[in-house]
Amino acid sequence: MFEHLLPAAQIFFTVQNIITVGIGLFVGIFIGAVPGLNVPMTIALLLPVTFYMHPVTALSLLLGVYKGGTYGGSISAILINTPGAPAAVVTCLDGYPLAQQGKAGKALRASIYGSVIGEFLSDIILITIAAQIALIALKFGPTEKFSLVFFALSTIAIITGENKIKGIAVGVLGVFLKTIGADPISGASRFTLGILDLFGGVPLLPLIIGLFAISEFLIQVERKIVAGVKDVIVPISKNREDNHVSWQEFKGNIKTIIRSTLIGLGIGALPGSGSAIAAFVSYGAAKNASKKPEEFGKGSLEGVFAAETGNNAVCGGALIPLLTLGIPGDAITAIMLGTFLVHGLIPGPDLFVKSGDLIYAVFIGLIVANILHFFIASLGLRLFTRLLSISRAFLFPAILVICIAGTFSGNSNVFDVYMMIFFGVLGYLMKKFDFPVAPLIMGYVLGPLLEISLVQTLILSNGSILPIFTRPISLFFVLLTVFFIVWSTVIKKKAGRNKSALKEDKET
Repeated sequence: MFEHLLPAAQIFFTVQNIITVGIGLFVGIFIGAVPGLNVPMTIALLLPVTFYMHPVTALSLLLGVYKGGTYGGSISAILINTPGAPAAVVTCLDGYPLAQQGKAGKALRASIYGSVIGEFLSDIILITIAAQIALIALKFGPTEKFSLVFFALSTIAIITGENKIKGIAVGVLGVFLKTIGADPISGASRFTLGILDLFGGVPLLPLIIGLFAISEFLIQVERKIVAGVKDVIVPISKNREDNHVSWQEFKGNIKTIIRSTLIGLGIGALPGSGSAIAAFVSYGAAKNASKKPEEFGKGSLEGVFAAETGNNAVCGGALIPLLTLGIPGDAITAIMLGTFLVHGLIPGPDLFVKSGDLIYAVFIGLIVANILHFFIASLGLRLFTRLLSISRAFLFPAILVICIAGTFSGNSNVFDVYMMIFFGVLGYLMKKFDFPVAPLIMGYVLGPLLEISLVQTLILSNGSILPIFTRPISLFFVLLTVFFIVWSTVIKKKAGRNKSALKEDKET
């Protein structure tokens, strides 16, 4: 390792490489913040350009876009309650309520700190013990992945607060929505109602934009036209403490940051898992361990730290199986694999031996990207928060136009716009009747992973579900699921009653 550092530093530290990383971060943040645009599409478009670059420069550009795009989704999630990516759905839960309290600057800073620290820690672990983590990830087969996804879905009972029954029902609806279309195993058509456009399934982009952006637009319109209801505008506080994260607040979230980093790193190292699972699990774990779980969903800074640290730590984790085993950790690293191969870099155990200087130059690029990420995102804070000062008469119609354009551009299909409107009305009704929206996205994203891993498990075991309870890693996640459910529904509730009774005794 150390013998490669000096040559690697000489390779990376050029003006071209540093500027390229900065450009990648800027593009990624912009793409992540605009609903309708996504990082995999951007990296796919940039892929041919990288073929003519030096391998370190090419990978630095793509990794900058990857890191910036993962963070960028939190900007629109916090400011306009519209996640730029599925993982940023969790950031909406507390980021937007903080913005409504005039603390958009505080939420955005927490997002930056959590993102950068999560990336930095996961990158350090990637550089030091990537091979050992990859060996553990290899032990995850379909059975272990099923138990992991089931555990992730069990956190719905935690993140939905008092509305556990409603949350579970909405989560089941999300799983059902993902069953519409072609069966992933047999290819048979399911629940399409004869609509040809549904054969490919319910599209993700119209679902997210409809449930969050369009529903919020409808709510704002309702508040404007209903007599006696004051128009609610997201305020911008002039108090410094509302626009900064104090040292005490940061210190109180260090445990959450470390826990979420480890969760994001571990889940990122599992091929096909993705940042959405990491964000939901990190949020659920933070709420379960919090001293103030009642604040989650109402503007908890801890919730923002947990979600953003967890989903950004996936960036380093997803590179572990790619570099050590040649197995992409997610869709983005799968596209990046093309750049490695074009430049003659074959990911796998021999990569660090044959091309150690180039790989460690990329590792140095990762650390430099984290530093630049902090400064670029911090410089953009004032610009981001100024969006809230725009009149609602201009802001929401502009958002509506962006949403329609973004939805249509995804597949160039008007049917997607109709789906966006449908889910916008559904999201509006869900908010009116106090149904949480996030579990629906969670069920939608995790549903196919749950189904495919279960079917593969049954095929491998000739129809038996016993491997789920007999394989060590799978059994660990089953027991962890049971613990989380019992802890959140029985133990914590009983502890809360005892605390209330003790408080009443002291008052009397």
